[in-house]
Amino acid sequence: MVYWQKFDPTEFNLEFDEDELARHGITADEVVEVIWNGFDVQRNKRIHGGYQLVGYTDGGRKLKLIVYERRKALLRVITGWDV
Repeated sequence: MVYWQKFDPTEFNLEFDEDELARHGITADEVVEVIWNGFDVQRNKRIHGGYQLVGYTDGGRKLKLIVYERRKALLRVITGWDV
């Protein structure tokens, strides 16, 4: 289980649903920027074990990402959209 209060992106690998992200006009690079720039997190009620991350890209775009921990130290980003 991810301990979000002490989240360190260097301790996690990321996996993307690039087709779903592309449908919303989001690139994998933008997801990585949000992860590294910091974000607010809350549980996602629709996906068991899922979370909503809200943060900014380097260009200032505010995104909401839906992620879940697929296995220890692997986060899967399944979708996202502009906030």
